[in-house]
Amino acid sequence: MLRDYQTEICGKVEDALKKERSVMMQMPTGTGKTVVLAELVKRQLNCITDSRDDGCRVLIVAHRIELIEQTGEFLTRHGIDYGVIAGGRWPKTRKAVMVASVQTLARVIGEICCNKLNAKGSSSGFMLSPSLVIIDEAHHAVAKTYRMLWEAWPEARFLGLTATPYRMSGEGFSDLFDVLVMSWNMRRFVAEGWLATFDYYSIRPDSEQQQVIDRMKKRGADGDYQVKELRDKLDVRPSIERLFETFEKYAFDKKGIVYAIDIAHAEHIAEFYRSQGVKAQAISSKTPADVRKEMIKGFKYNLNLNHNSNGDIQVLVSVDLFSEGFDCPDVEFIQIARPTLSLAKYLQMVGRGLRPNKGKTSCIILDNVGLYRTFGLPTSDRDWEGYFLGDADDMAAIGDESKAMGVLRFSPTDIMGDTDEDREVVRIVRHDELAARFVNTVSDGFIRKKKGKTWVCMDTVTGIEFERHPRVIEYRGMEMVTADSETYYPRISSKWIDANHGINVKALETQTGDGLSWKMMYVSLSNPEKVYKLQEVMYNDMRIYMDEAGETYFQQDLDHPLVSENEAGGWQAFLDVCERKKEEWQMAVEKVKYHFIDKDFTTSEWQKEHKATVEKDGEFYRVCFEEQGERKEVWADKDTGFYYMHRPILRRRGFVELLHDGDMVFVRNIFHERYIPYRNWEIKADGRLCAIGNRLYRREKANAEGYRIVRRSSDFMMFVVQGNTPKTNSLTYTVINKMGMDVEIRESE
Repeated sequence: MLRDYQTEICGKVEDALKKERSVMMQMPTGTGKTVVLAELVKRQLNCITDSRDDGCRVLIVAHRIELIEQTGEFLTRHGIDYGVIAGGRWPKTRKAVMVASVQTLARVIGEICCNKLNAKGSSSGFMLSPSLVIIDEAHHAVAKTYRMLWEAWPEARFLGLTATPYRMSGEGFSDLFDVLVMSWNMRRFVAEGWLATFDYYSIRPDSEQQQVIDRMKKRGADGDYQVKELRDKLDVRPSIERLFETFEKYAFDKKGIVYAIDIAHAEHIAEFYRSQGVKAQAISSKTPADVRKEMIKGFKYNLNLNHNSNGDIQVLVSVDLFSEGFDCPDVEFIQIARPTLSLAKYLQMVGRGLRPNKGKTSCIILDNVGLYRTFGLPTSDRDWEGYFLGDADDMAAIGDESKAMGVLRFSPTDIMGDTDEDREVVRIVRHDELAARFVNTVSDGFIRKKKGKTWVCMDTVTGIEFERHPRVIEYRGMEMVTADSETYYPRISSKWIDANHGINVKALETQTGDGLSWKMMYVSLSNPEKVYKLQEVMYNDMRIYMDEAGETYFQQDLDHPLVSENEAGGWQAFLDVCERKKEEWQMAVEKVKYHFIDKDFTTSEWQKEHKATVEKDGEFYRVCFEEQGERKEVWADKDTGFYYMHRPILRRRGFVELLHDGDMVFVRNIFHERYIPYRNWEIKADGRLCAIGNRLYRREKANAEGYRIVRRSSDFMMFVVQGNTPKTNSLTYTVINKMGMDVEIRESE
């Protein structure tokens, strides 16, 4: 029996096919796309009214043998007889339903077009004439092999099925398909129990693994990372050890799939996991078909099989073999060990773990390559219609530091997560948080109601009313809702948040630290369900908050989490801690003034004199030397001689380049700030302005002295400053940071 959403999407597709020749259908991974396919085939066969018996009426096309086999299984379950065209082989008889390999179809169509076949040829008398062509995983339908299908059967109707109508090139699908028909979004599927909730873990932006990935520049022919570079950088022992450490900490007793870069990488991962006592096997398209089937059975049903004398398989390590069309509902974890710039690949990979199953409360997603900060959570809202048409606002967002696929990456250097000792991997969201967040999201958590003579759309979480249906986005692990893409509201049930407490884009773009701060309100990213109200900012940066129950909380500064008054041991005790931390910071800043070594440190004479070793490390040099009898290891800039105590991590915030040296942050591309250390939260920037301490800099004049800030608005939209040259230092200006426009500077009256 079909589920309600499957019945609904079947009706939508049938209606669309009555009006259009070519339709694309979108359903999230794990929601039963193949079940819908089988139902549509059955309905199509029932619609045939003529008595012709000339063979194929429905042609189903797939690009891998595994998809062909899976489709066949579902057709059989629905009592539909079918034939197979694959492996270059053609059946002797035609059936009303044929499941075909696109490669075999394209080869024969090409031969016919080139007049290579005659009456006695291999396809003699075998000319298909389908009335409906169904293309599975239709986001692949971009190659010439697929386009030939439209040309071969100009009278047929076409239906493409996909979870991700998305092309990395930014082009849409309207060249092949006339219209997109969509099912529910993932939030609703999770809310109604058709998809599982999940715990999501990701590497930190300052982790060693993320640094390696960030330095990758090469791109393959498809626009994704180049496999050779991925292999060189990530198929190495330290990286594989980090993968295992993450698995060991969060999913050691779970059954799951690890996605690798290529076959060799998959084998190396599986080998290392086995050496640690885990029953892991690498599987790929090159694994013999009979062995592959046996391994999949062992994984699905926990069987003791011949290929693995130690028993059933706990972990399958694959490349792309199980990113599409693999149905194993009891998968308990997904580990991503290969970076990608493809939203489709990301959602296909994580989607393998989101199928619900008896006894399975949730899935664990281990993102060891930082895809979260590029694509957001799997449940993020995405503009599929825009991707289909090729005009989504964020189509060019890959690599953009401001936003990307359904998640606003306003501050890519900040990420919520656990505060335990493991700084390499942090938790982004817990499954129970998702369950609580989505429990009331019927119709996406919004209801339409009449207000006076007009209709409004009300958010059932916040109670805020919108003139049109808003959309929900992920902001650093927190849900935000907007109807105009300019003003955003945190989706938190609070008496303090109403229609007057929206946050504009500029305020969001320039957020730093451990939480979201706006209009005297604060939400900690470690607990995004609770709102605090700012009471006071002390002279030493300590902040005092109150929650809705009237309890007091303290914060050392915006880079640190909140602490309750009881946990802090009282107001005076926490004040003493903040005083001590500030003194330690000032001492460290004073010491940094002397972080210079001779600019000629790369010469053999200097190295011999200082008993030093020097080696190139990215844009810096790793220098080990003796100073006053103490052995030092630093990273130095050859041009200036300035050195850092840790390997600098380069990040961008707006137009500003930041070098992170432990807790210290240095501004690289503003000359007057180059050697002054700051704390992360002290630097706010967008694409045009940067506010550092009490100085304001413009991108166009980054090497100028900067303006002295007299007053500023909390939303980074307006500053009152004094001039940045000796002639104008006594003049006061108003700097207006307009949305989507150039900065306006005018003399204040």
